[in-house]
Amino acid sequence: MRRTTFLALHLACGAVATAAAGNVRAEQQVRVDGAGLTHVCGEHPQVTVQAMTRADAEAACDGASRSLRFLARAGIDGPASMTIEVVPELPGELASRAVGCFVRETKRILLLSFSAFQAGGGWFRMPPSRDLYRAAASHEMAHAVVACHSESRRLAIAAHEYVAYVVFFATMDAPLRAALLLKFPGAGFKSAGQISDINHIVDPNQFGVDSWRHYLRTSDREVWLRKVIAGEVVPEVSEDPGASSR
Repeated sequence: MRRTTFLALHLACGAVATAAAGNVRAEQQVRVDGAGLTHVCGEHPQVTVQAMTRADAEAACDGASRSLRFLARAGIDGPASMTIEVVPELPGELASRAVGCFVRETKRILLLSFSAFQAGGGWFRMPPSRDLYRAAASHEMAHAVVACHSESRRLAIAAHEYVAYVVFFATMDAPLRAALLLKFPGAGFKSAGQISDINHIVDPNQFGVDSWRHYLRTSDREVWLRKVIAGEVVPEVSEDPGASSR
């Protein structure tokens, strides 16, 4: 049964084309009247970025591609198409509280512009940088991939965030990762039972760090990520009466 579940993860979103290195330009861009530029991410042409500046689009494309490559190595395919909109502000309650979000209803990623990201003063106790901004794009692309594989069922928020934060740390450059982790002491989650929506709500950044450190201790990391996405690790709160006491 488990093997069938993992195979379904690999096939659910459909295989997507990846351009061969050297055969495409890193970015292709087309002018869109009134909406800045639409960039087709060269390595993963199924991903397009709508941005006002080329630098923002390149960072978003790079982050998205890193995310897709990492998850593909774990046998987790990405969506057949995805649009990233670089915006000056996120909508509603997310304004001033988040760097980006995946909107399931429209199947689009919203990502703050780098200038707006800078104005926020930093993230994860780190000053704003292009490398950290690119990692944010990688994180949101991971959310889109997880959503692609959980459309027909509910998946705990903590499961979504666990995978997205693993991708966030795995795909960032090593010097940034090392500097960021120094800001957060601890050994990570002691067990999968601590991967809960409540722990995420209490401190999302600490949750992300704890997720990464826990992931590093798993024996078969690729299989483990597929199990998390398949809903075999983190139960919904309604199905887990002890969740509130963790």
